[in-house]
Amino acid sequence: MSRVVHVLEPDAPGCGPCTWRVLAALQSDDAVIVIGGRAAAEAVGDAGVAVTAVVPTPLRSPRLAGPGVRRILGSCSVDRIVAWSESALVAALSSGTAADVVGVVAAIERRSPRIEAWLRDRAIVHPIGTETGPVLARRGWRLGSSIAAADLPVRGADRPDLRATRRASIRGQWGIDDDRLVVAVTGDPVQGSDVSTALTAAASAAVAGRGLCLVAEPKGLNAIAASQWLREGIGRFGGRPVGLVLDARVRDPRAIASGIDVAAQVDADRTVAFTPPSVVEMRTWLACGVPVIASDRPNAASLIRDRVDGRLLPAGDRNAFVRVFIRLVDEPGLVADMAHAAAATHGRGRPFRRPDWISDSADQSVEESSPENPMAASR
Repeated sequence: MSRVVHVLEPDAPGCGPCTWRVLAALQSDDAVIVIGGRAAAEAVGDAGVAVTAVVPTPLRSPRLAGPGVRRILGSCSVDRIVAWSESALVAALSSGTAADVVGVVAAIERRSPRIEAWLRDRAIVHPIGTETGPVLARRGWRLGSSIAAADLPVRGADRPDLRATRRASIRGQWGIDDDRLVVAVTGDPVQGSDVSTALTAAASAAVAGRGLCLVAEPKGLNAIAASQWLREGIGRFGGRPVGLVLDARVRDPRAIASGIDVAAQVDADRTVAFTPPSVVEMRTWLACGVPVIASDRPNAASLIRDRVDGRLLPAGDRNAFVRVFIRLVDEPGLVADMAHAAAATHGRGRPFRRPDWISDSADQSVEESSPENPMAASR
């Protein structure tokens, strides 16, 4: 077994399919321990990761997964453990390993997993993006350098030449048989966007005569409540129809990007603590040729060029989302232009060197293997 072991918990914030594919590109000969069930491990394997072992989480407590991680680590000589979330860090540190422990965190949970302060100090944590670092520091983690999402091996959609065919197929699965604007509400972490607020903005645009449909994660913030509200409101407001589809694949942009026009990160109500979105997921949407609308916060601003490959809006301004939805429905050419710009900038393949936070062997490199032209991923 390799001297570098990755610990991944697929259900943790920031550890969705976008992160699995980044790990697949960076894995090389490293071992990967998946914390979760067999179904989760199979999904990670389908994303291209060679899974070495699976460790269940008793009572959904990452600390209780420590003994299972220790049993697997005991069968090999390990120099470094790379944990891809706060909970995976807790499981790795709870194993009692003497190896270096490094955290790579793309998004955070609302509540920090419980672990002794002296154990937290044993790990060095590298936040992906700039927003999660201050929160992790307040929680007692020892921070290393930040990782820019642009420096990770993120790929766009496979077979972009089949985009038109897949577009009709995916929209057919959602019952969409017209040219309505379809907006994906970002889903990693699942609490990072407020589905109810997004639906309110969509309904306002519909009343103004601009029909559109939202696609959201079923576990997303207020997703079920928004769905119920929409059912109760059918026929009560005029204008064009507005729709809401709950589909867990929204966490995997490459799976449904062909059927999506725009992705949106929508802030929750001011009474709910803001959860920074995963920049890995945001960049994957862009690489797939899907423009992103987001609040003008550091993570989003590090990726999105306002009015070029997306829109940056004032944080918490619901009316701004309404105005943007209306304009994008009225100007489909603008959506296409931003899609081309997003794919050209973020979907461009290039070689990636193996980063130091994985191992000290900086002479290794990882290249994206997709031969497709990323420019074709746009509309």
